[in-house]
Amino acid sequence: MIPISASDVPTSVRFPVVDPVLTGALKTAWDDDGWCVLNGAIPRVEIARTEKALTRLFPSAAQFEAGDPQSTPWSTWDARWPEFPFKSRSLNALVVHDVLIDLAEQLLGTDDLRIYMALLTAKYHGQSSGFNQLLHVDYPNQMVVVPRSDQGYQQLETFIYLTDVSPSNGATRLVSRRLTADVPIEQHTLNLEDYGHLYHEPGDASGPAGSVVAYRPDVYHRSVDDIEPGSTRFMLHVAFRSASSDIGGYQAWPIKGYSMEWFDFVRQATPRQLALFSIPRPGDPYWTEETLAGVGARYPGLDMEPWRRGVSSDC
Repeated sequence: MIPISASDVPTSVRFPVVDPVLTGALKTAWDDDGWCVLNGAIPRVEIARTEKALTRLFPSAAQFEAGDPQSTPWSTWDARWPEFPFKSRSLNALVVHDVLIDLAEQLLGTDDLRIYMALLTAKYHGQSSGFNQLLHVDYPNQMVVVPRSDQGYQQLETFIYLTDVSPSNGATRLVSRRLTADVPIEQHTLNLEDYGHLYHEPGDASGPAGSVVAYRPDVYHRSVDDIEPGSTRFMLHVAFRSASSDIGGYQAWPIKGYSMEWFDFVRQATPRQLALFSIPRPGDPYWTEETLAGVGARYPGLDMEPWRRGVSSDC
């Protein structure tokens, strides 16, 4: 997959920040087109740490093409994909990577963010993309209203590439919002008869492992089958919204509260990372001596000192 040994990579959950990630040209593309690709935003050496986890979760390309029984759950585009939190700390760390959070803060214009979706998908040669090959927008299964494009209401979807991605192994095709501004908002899927010209737009989101694709839920895009024998495409899907707007959602984090994966993630995460899942930041009125003691008891091993300092400073 990636010619780097996972044993060569530090085990810390905190990754160094690549600065700057978002150039002026990429910010303009986000504003005008609704999407952009940040090539190599996360160093490959850090992506390499996920290789062992991917091997445990998914069959190899050879197993899939040979029809190995292990491949059956992943044979369709709408499979039950693994969701955050994962058993793998390296995968969890990418979901809350500083580069990703920094990007979301810049694009959404706030540092008070929530993650509302985080899952992992795989694409193989011979696996059909199904109806996702039609141009569509994502908002119908992420909100019960319609998107607003102004600051405070925007949402950010991202792909984090765990492998190199090109047109031959299923790079998603995205269409500029400048070309679809006149499409009625309720037209969430575009047929070939009326919108065939948009299917030929060359907006494939190719990029090396470690790249981040950023797009809005109102951007029309479509899946493309992997046509390269022996290849795979693995990527994380992570979506953000402003904490002040709760119109968007996909996964509910409290339901994960009994899982050992959640406990493991919480105990080694930072206050900035935990705030993405509605654990209040230090200094928030939620924190009292009682809640400090309770959360510390619920998550033995979590260093409560950052939150305790916030309470002490208010006294």
